[in-house]
Amino acid sequence: MNISAQKNKITAVVSLEGSLEKLKSCLQALNTWIPQIIVVLPENNDIEKQIINKFNVSVCLRKASSSKSNWESGLNQTNTPWALLIRSNEIVTGQLRQSITEKIKTSGGETYKYSLPLTMVFLKKRLKYPLDWHDSQPSLLVHTSKAINDANQQRKYETLGGELVRYCEDTISECAHSVIQKAEERSASLAQHKTHFSTASFFLRTVISATKVFARTYFLKKGFKEGFEGITFAVCDAHAELLGHLRYHELYARGGKLLCDNLSSLNNILIIKLRDIGDNILCTPLIRNLKQHLPNVSISVLTWSYSIPVFEKNPHIDHLFELPKNPPSADIRKLHSKLSSINFDLIMSTHSGRLASKLISKIKSPNKINNFYRGRNKLHTVLTKESDYYRSSIERDLDCLRSLGLEPGNTHTEIFLTSHETTWARKAMEARGIDFTKKIALIHPTAAVSIREWPLEKFNQLIKNLNSEMNIQIVVICTEIEYSKVKA
Repeated sequence: MNISAQKNKITAVVSLEGSLEKLKSCLQALNTWIPQIIVVLPENNDIEKQIINKFNVSVCLRKASSSKSNWESGLNQTNTPWALLIRSNEIVTGQLRQSITEKIKTSGGETYKYSLPLTMVFLKKRLKYPLDWHDSQPSLLVHTSKAINDANQQRKYETLGGELVRYCEDTISECAHSVIQKAEERSASLAQHKTHFSTASFFLRTVISATKVFARTYFLKKGFKEGFEGITFAVCDAHAELLGHLRYHELYARGGKLLCDNLSSLNNILIIKLRDIGDNILCTPLIRNLKQHLPNVSISVLTWSYSIPVFEKNPHIDHLFELPKNPPSADIRKLHSKLSSINFDLIMSTHSGRLASKLISKIKSPNKINNFYRGRNKLHTVLTKESDYYRSSIERDLDCLRSLGLEPGNTHTEIFLTSHETTWARKAMEARGIDFTKKIALIHPTAAVSIREWPLEKFNQLIKNLNSEMNIQIVVICTEIEYSKVKA
């Protein structure tokens, strides 16, 4: 059958794997007998123009993915009854070409997929046994309409006569690159199942899976008969399995993608804020934004007893838990038991101090997040992005929200007062001569840690500058302990 006769019969769908030179060799071999060729390339690939101009082929761009998904994308663009699905590092030999030519003259009958006998060249050596990656999809000749309609049916493929030669990695360096690519594919495949395991269970499964892959490739596929090349391929396949699991844990578990994809499963969230009153007020934007994004979630807050008034009227908080500043062990044990019984789906700790870390280690929860503190991430299952320590405390707390794939809206702080508290505050300020018709500037010139303080001389200059404005009243606030220092 000549090219013109085959024009409306078959399309070749080529998935890019390996080097540009191997792709060119593949296309040169196909161009002599298949007029319609679709090459599936990853996005932002600089070889697109080179092959289009030289070989007059169609190009399908998609994100880097597996051969199977690349072929599926290419199949969607075909308009011929038959399609040849191969990789760019494969060459169709003469006998196989003849078998394909004869087959496409028919309608295919009951069979709609035909496997192509594979011969592999690995590390520049022709192998006796085809040591393919354990999860690799075989190259096929398919009857496109039947393949698409029966995509979910499992049938045994009929094998055509001839030989498909795959030119795999030539060097160990290329093997390492392929292992990384395969690891990415396998991590994405694991993510489709969205299964959550404890860290210990996950790594045990990882080791077992990698061991099985090595045994299957080296023993069952007779890799041991290929000498150095056989054991090298078995090690690469096992390493891809191992790294695929680790990459999954890094990206989907520790990186938070698995949690981001399952936010609807969250019912109870605990926020731990064992800090002083000022830091607790700065945490209110996190609480409000969390409730706005997840309105059906119950939010609980754990804080020091003296900070409870900051949160107790907050409508976004469902439950409050407290501890004294230096709690006895009995109080800690009692609180730990109570919190564990609630079965929180997520715990957020915005300052992982000693006591907070101790509580987190004991409270049962599948997901634990803190804003980034170097050296304080051991107990957390999801890591937030490393923070610039010159960013505000509000923004660093909101990083916990961003690690869920959620972006904050309004970031203003808030505190909810009763009408009695508001009336008392107004009278107290009026008694001190505050005029509510003028602007009020509150200045707190001290800090809990002296190294964080701005020099008082700077505050004095600021107050002088503000006093030059007739419509501004300056109110300096501090604790009783700090009063003598500020007054001086």
